[in-house]
Amino acid sequence: MNSARVEANVWKYYLFQFFLNFQLWWPIWIIYLTETRGLTLGQVTLIDVPFWLSIIALQVPAAAMADRWGRKPTLIAASAAFALAVTCFGLAPNFWLIMGAYLIWGAALSLLNGTESAFIYDSLKACGRQHEYPRIYGRGWAIQMVAAVAGTLIGAPLAATTSLPLPIVLSGGLAAMAVVAAITFVEPLPEERGRSHLTYGQIIGESMAIVRQRPNVRYGIMFYAVITLGSIAPIFFFQPFLREHGFDVGDLGLWQTPMRVAGIAAALLAQQIIARLGERGTFIAIPLVIFGSYLVLAGWDAPAAQVAFLTMNFVVVLSQPTVTDYLNKRVESGQRATVLSLTNLGRSMILIPSAPLLGALAESSLTAAFVAGAVLIATLSLPLMLAWAPRLSRAEGAERVVVEAAGVRGGD
Repeated sequence: MNSARVEANVWKYYLFQFFLNFQLWWPIWIIYLTETRGLTLGQVTLIDVPFWLSIIALQVPAAAMADRWGRKPTLIAASAAFALAVTCFGLAPNFWLIMGAYLIWGAALSLLNGTESAFIYDSLKACGRQHEYPRIYGRGWAIQMVAAVAGTLIGAPLAATTSLPLPIVLSGGLAAMAVVAAITFVEPLPEERGRSHLTYGQIIGESMAIVRQRPNVRYGIMFYAVITLGSIAPIFFFQPFLREHGFDVGDLGLWQTPMRVAGIAAALLAQQIIARLGERGTFIAIPLVIFGSYLVLAGWDAPAAQVAFLTMNFVVVLSQPTVTDYLNKRVESGQRATVLSLTNLGRSMILIPSAPLLGALAESSLTAAFVAGAVLIATLSLPLMLAWAPRLSRAEGAERVVVEAAGVRGGD
């Protein structure tokens, strides 16, 4: 395989992520649902339940498709479904059509999550550069955040001068550009799939066996799921928080920009932070910061408290390259996308009960939702870290590269 063509996947991946995330609906989608479509905050979080259920149903089969038949076709399908979902979301006039758009969206994310990180890791591995994964993947996340900042700054003023649905519909066209980028990808490590004679069903079975037999892989997936609690406030409650404190629709993008910039910093600094704190220290710090941020929001009812959304977003973004690099080192290429996809499945299983609960509480009081967020992150992360931390301590500084050979199984 031509190494230069595979290396080109890196900048094409950056372009792919830019168009997927250069979305003009970022700063106004909650306001769109509540003020244009008439949903309450409780309904906004509740309508996501079918979306997350679709991810639970489709996530592992979708990622197994990527392991069996290739990363490139899966990413083409993911970006096409995403563009369709966003367009339908902006045009949907009622609850049921919005739900239909959400289901398409769930299918798109099922195809995307796990596949995209496996794609970039395998592309780097094909060129002998897999050690650069945290930096390259972190840079990809930074580009996503840059695109989100651009969409945030443009989308809110555009919505204020036109209508709330228009930026969403335009975003569907922008997402379609990601399809064009995906078509130019070169399939990395095709020989890995060609050499494997596992069927689609066997890939799923082998991946589940890895999770059962390797405790560190299992704990890493569970950790990613729990950290999802830190994304609920920035996603669902930041816009209502700003509106509650008197900010106009046209200004929402500007005031959400520092949170996006914090995400960019987290993505770019991920490798340095891991090097400074170590995996163990990084994994312990992330839930502590989320817990403290929820407490700040619960106890400080002032516009300046929005700094807590910034810190939460920082550590949630930091967790992306940290956890995926941790798992990539411990999973063979033939099951990599499927195992990584379990992080998104775990995320959905956490969000299905917790987001509607916090949304229902937020209808009467944002403070109550923030208190509940602090309680949930403490309750779920503490026992997990008590079980996982000793293993992380023993592994600190050791070589943690999985032997890429058929039939290799066992613990960490």
